[in-house]
Amino acid sequence: MNSGSCLCAKVTWEVIGDPETTYHCHCKLCRKAHGAAFATLWWFSPENFRWIGSHDSIVKFSAVPGSNRAFCSHCGSAVPSDFDGRRYAPAGCHDEGVTAQSHIFVAHKAPWHDITGDLPQYEDFPPDMGGEALFDTLTDLGAPMADPELAPKRAGGVRGGCLCGAIEFEVVEPFKVVHNCHCSRCRRARGAAHTTNGFTSMEGVIFFKGEEHIKTYKVPGAKHFAHAFCDTCGCGVPRIDPGRRIAVTPLGALDDDPGVKAADNIFVAHKAQWYEITDDLPAYEEGPPP
Repeated sequence: MNSGSCLCAKVTWEVIGDPETTYHCHCKLCRKAHGAAFATLWWFSPENFRWIGSHDSIVKFSAVPGSNRAFCSHCGSAVPSDFDGRRYAPAGCHDEGVTAQSHIFVAHKAPWHDITGDLPQYEDFPPDMGGEALFDTLTDLGAPMADPELAPKRAGGVRGGCLCGAIEFEVVEPFKVVHNCHCSRCRRARGAAHTTNGFTSMEGVIFFKGEEHIKTYKVPGAKHFAHAFCDTCGCGVPRIDPGRRIAVTPLGALDDDPGVKAADNIFVAHKAQWYEITDDLPAYEEGPPP
């Protein structure tokens, strides 16, 4: 058995054995839903998965007909979802498990993320999922695998928003620094191998739509850590921290290229056992040096 949970641990589950398939997915749907460079998804037959305890806090958002992306309405973590008769679990909510078999939808990857390592890469779906035929089907159903047409910039910044379109914002300052964070809180909040967060002053992010849809979960006992997300689709969005006068933006929520990439990997002492860091960025066991 391999157990997983959301950030607040209201939603818990178990998987039996190794997944049938597992991918690092770089499509825009996954980047938005997880607020990360990519999502790592483990696919199981339903009989090899079971919920533990209550899962009443789960909310489902349908980004594509026939597919529901699920998240915990209390903390915003991505949680197991269903697609095409199978169930997939976000690997970021598990500390242990198996590594991904390949990278998929690399034709749609974030411009601020470089894929490194030796795993196979597929432009769209891999052959075992139907390849281009399934991609064409989802495109016909309206899935925005590629960037949709965006509204004009209103403040000249880097545009971003959630998957359902309820929240729109612009980052109007250059990021002071961008970190790949591997801490367990970030992994569970995003349901991903790591998050990639950019930091500006709190005035560096302007919301144009949907601030009333932003929900923030603060981990009990945490000095600073909190997770801001859309209450409709669960996507991570910028978090304004008035105490430190900063804004923390998940780059997965961006629609435009910010023109900057992660400077380092932080909290690598807490990374998932199943994920291997293959880039050559500086790595710090805990936080970055002052």
